[in-house]
Amino acid sequence: MRSDRSTFLDNYLPYLLRRVDQTLSAPFYAALTDYGVARSEWRVLSVLHEMGDMPVVDLAAAALSPQPTVTHALSRLEKRSLVARTQGEADKRQRFVAITPAGKALAAELIDHAKQLERNVLADAGDLSALIGQIRSLTAGIETRLQTLSDNSDPISSTAETTTS
Repeated sequence: MRSDRSTFLDNYLPYLLRRVDQTLSAPFYAALTDYGVARSEWRVLSVLHEMGDMPVVDLAAAALSPQPTVTHALSRLEKRSLVARTQGEADKRQRFVAITPAGKALAAELIDHAKQLERNVLADAGDLSALIGQIRSLTAGIETRLQTLSDNSDPISSTAETTTS
């Protein structure tokens, strides 16, 4: 049973953002299942569709996924002829990934589906451009702050020191 008092999770930003993500994405994840596309594969396809060919390491960063997860997704997508991997010319150990025409077509269809679901679910939310701008700004600020903290020491102990001073 829940009390009316505020809890840690009620005010913990990562939890709240994840909850929005999960709630908003649930119908789309169901659609991905219908298409036979895993979430990790969707992230790879959408990034390649949006950003073009890139090295696997950059793809993992852009897809917000660990490199082993992306590598497994690429293997599955490659078997379905949705992406193609090639060796780097200068460094044979480096792998580049390109989306195929079939992958582009599937990604475009899924992107249209995602946009439509988002429009339907957020139809009564009003103009979200200010919120989106704030989230982008917050993310950039957090990335900068974490980089500064990691350059100097451990981010957790540095944060604790600045909040207790």
